[in-house]
Amino acid sequence: MLTREQKLVMLSTTLDMFLEGVFVTLSPISVQWPFVPGWAVPLLFIMMPIGTIIGNSTFGRLTDLRGRKLTYLSMLAVYAVGSALVILSSNIYELLAGLLIVYSAIGGEIPVVLSYVVESAPVDIKERVVVLITNVGNVGAVVAAALALMTSGVSVNAERLALGVLIGLAISVLVITRSLVPESRPWASLPRERRGRVSLNYESARFALASLTLMAISSVLTFGLLALSIGPEEFPSISNEILLVYFIGEVLGGFLAAYLVTYVGSKGFTLASYLGGLVTTVAAVLVLRLGPVPFLALLLVNGVFTETVWASRNVLESLAFPTNFRGTGVSLVRIAAYVLLAASYLVTASMTPVEYLTFAAAMWALGVGASLAWYIRGPELVGVPLANLPEEFKIRPPRRRWGQHGSDTG
Repeated sequence: MLTREQKLVMLSTTLDMFLEGVFVTLSPISVQWPFVPGWAVPLLFIMMPIGTIIGNSTFGRLTDLRGRKLTYLSMLAVYAVGSALVILSSNIYELLAGLLIVYSAIGGEIPVVLSYVVESAPVDIKERVVVLITNVGNVGAVVAAALALMTSGVSVNAERLALGVLIGLAISVLVITRSLVPESRPWASLPRERRGRVSLNYESARFALASLTLMAISSVLTFGLLALSIGPEEFPSISNEILLVYFIGEVLGGFLAAYLVTYVGSKGFTLASYLGGLVTTVAAVLVLRLGPVPFLALLLVNGVFTETVWASRNVLESLAFPTNFRGTGVSLVRIAAYVLLAASYLVTASMTPVEYLTFAAAMWALGVGASLAWYIRGPELVGVPLANLPEEFKIRPPRRRWGQHGSDTG
């Protein structure tokens, strides 16, 4: 049985992921708004990596130094300001500013949510809980895409009103749930001098960061490629349908991941997921020529594998780092990926669909290589209590004050 504290954490983080899924769709949905000029369309999409970098680099570190709850509560104000700017925007500049703020909140939220979940969930189901809760983000994306599909035929104002009501209700409920969520006990039990302190001068630490970063680069640079870029370009008349089918595939992939990860193990499941993403991306080169129906079928399968990859990464990242460094570690892994994603927009802007898919296949192959390295050398993290996980990182002793003698490592 779950305790009251565990239930509050599960409920609140589930709502968080739902709202994040809604926000992820705002860039592709807002492309069709009348005040968005053609030159600004790439900027709508580049706001996500830039905002994520800002959020990761600030709030991910803050949650290790000042606690999960303080960071968690501060995110609400950021969400409220950003979403209000997006929904009420009357020009492209207000829209871009709102998207940047919203995506900054998402970037800062993920390290906090992953930390809260693994530090609160029962040991025998923590991997499954991580996968199921983060998968709710796909449910939020499906709901937002369905709303956009139903209301876009009426008017853009109706579409924005529906999204605004949905976001407003979600934030209102989150104000209540987040205020009730307690501080993470594992983090609160850390001595003050250990919070956020770590040394990376160990081979295991460097291997973990390198492998997880390469896996993140692979999945981030290929996330939603067929649904957000290739599909709308090749079949613009069914862009909303493409978005809906893709995120349905991701929802199915999340449920599949929750069932399989505890049986297969994090190492084998991660490797199989990256292989599936590579195969479906290569197959897309042929399927594009067959028309929209075969493409939608492949898109559904690609969505499944894309989600199993993200699910396996969430499990690995949340468990590979110790409590005193968990938020910072997750952020470090993801910052490099989103920096490259922002840069990739310049490289891929002039590519043909086939060239773009070739680039994506290369990125998937990178993920296969990194997950294979983890399969060979990395620890199996499924079913292991936090206190018994491999010590991937060593604590750095606090700085010695002037005039102080002897060791003070605690």
